[in-house]
Amino acid sequence: MFNRYWAALGTTTALVMLMIVANRIKIAARNEPILPSEVRMYQAYGSLFKMVKGWIWVVAAIVVLLLVMIVVRLEKCYPVAKIKLPAKIGWLVVTVMAFGSSLFWNNQGSAVNAFMTGMGDQAMFYNQLTGARINGPLIQFMNNLDVKVMNQPNGYSKAKMAAIAKRYQKEARRINQTRQNDLAKQNIIFNLSESFSDPRRVPGIKLAYDPMPNIERLKKNNTSGLMISSGYGGGTANMEYMTLTGLALCNFSPTLPTPYTQLVPFQNQAWSINQLFKTSMAIHPYVGVFYSRIAVYQKFGFDRFMYLGSKYSIKHQSQIGRSQYLSDATSYANTLDQLKRGGNGLFVNLVTMQNHFPYDQHYYDGADYYHASAKNGTSTDQVEQFAMGVHYTDQAVAKFIKQIDRLNKPVTVVFYGDHLPGIYQNDMAKDGLKMHETDYFIYSNRAARKQGAKNLTKSTGYVVPNDFIAMAAAQTNSKVTPYLALLTDVWQKLPAAAMDTSQSTTNTYNSTAQFINQQGKVVAKAKLTKKQRQLWHDYQLVQYDLTTGHQYLLKNGMMK
Repeated sequence: MFNRYWAALGTTTALVMLMIVANRIKIAARNEPILPSEVRMYQAYGSLFKMVKGWIWVVAAIVVLLLVMIVVRLEKCYPVAKIKLPAKIGWLVVTVMAFGSSLFWNNQGSAVNAFMTGMGDQAMFYNQLTGARINGPLIQFMNNLDVKVMNQPNGYSKAKMAAIAKRYQKEARRINQTRQNDLAKQNIIFNLSESFSDPRRVPGIKLAYDPMPNIERLKKNNTSGLMISSGYGGGTANMEYMTLTGLALCNFSPTLPTPYTQLVPFQNQAWSINQLFKTSMAIHPYVGVFYSRIAVYQKFGFDRFMYLGSKYSIKHQSQIGRSQYLSDATSYANTLDQLKRGGNGLFVNLVTMQNHFPYDQHYYDGADYYHASAKNGTSTDQVEQFAMGVHYTDQAVAKFIKQIDRLNKPVTVVFYGDHLPGIYQNDMAKDGLKMHETDYFIYSNRAARKQGAKNLTKSTGYVVPNDFIAMAAAQTNSKVTPYLALLTDVWQKLPAAAMDTSQSTTNTYNSTAQFINQQGKVVAKAKLTKKQRQLWHDYQLVQYDLTTGHQYLLKNGMMK
């Protein structure tokens, strides 16, 4: 285009090297390459840069300087013949067609799809890392540009969705016969605790001391169990999406690894639990642009989004040791301020950052207190640092629970870890389920218990994020809408449905649910009863309608 061959080659070389290094860094942290949905995160370049080790920047600066010197020398001493305008136009057309064709690579049966398949392209959506190794990171990146939200379930129609709405209106009336409270008058907090999980549950990991005694006591005396995460080392926003919407990631197409960036901003209407409450807010003591949260929360209808730099300021700000992240104590202090304001009917989505990676920066002193031992090549130093972060979370949670118990208003907290940190070197094929188990508990304060809130006793041992809406309504003895009646049946009558835990990437086998019963055993779909298969099909039809279908259910009373 500019008739500067060596400058063009140098620029291309620099960009390719940048992609190689960036992919290596992400693979080390999350076991998957860079995906198109993450390009939007360029807005958070300041925070992303902090995750890159200092020596990499030094090497990068030296390489760029050398490239510039080499290009200048070559342009001067070895000029290449200029290309005439017709040739420029021809190459431009070829380039646009070659790269633009990626928008049609996933159209099954098309000429473009047949050509790419014949060239040896194996999209491997179910395992992005393997796909990048087979196809190369650039081709795998382009494989993810042609996105399909979800395959249409059999029988989808306006009449079918009307029948489903009537079915769960009836189910809601049945459930509500024994419920006394109004969910909209409760104060509910969904607390996603970054990377929170018990290191001692990972096969091969041992600690000399318990890093979470307070939370263990809370789990023992309240609704609790294990949450099956659909990610390892990352995928926070996916767990957040499931908790807020009640929809399962495993039902989406494998080309939709991140609903927050690929789906929600483009929906006409997007339902979320906060819409059932008088007031709702999201609190995230970090930058707000990751995973398009600003646009997502606006689409969901949150009244406020408090993050660093927002007009709703994060008032309390404190860090622990040398950590770059605000502490969990900070998160709870800001949340408590909001709970003390106004009356009832508040929903808070709290997403913490304290325990975010990296774990090799020695943020905390005294971490060697835990004397970790590990197998499979896992770094004991990183395990100890992570355990110390868990310890600080444990203390902050215990204090927060005492504080909400003093409030004269009903408050229920759903606390859960989103995924394990990506520091363990275990074999996923062998230890996959354990590597996707995080801790959760649901706590109702004294005021809520006076109103009839009680611990749950059914289907609590193993749950998935999309169960929490129904569980919060059940614990607070609150009446349900037809949609919440469906979620209640999915939670109580089906095994927990997650993505294949034998893999590590955040969008592994999206379209193939793995069912896990209350004994922690994988159940084949073929083993489900006829009624269970019907329920699962209803759930898939509802998810399709709400996300990529005609949204009939938003108009026929299913959601209210």
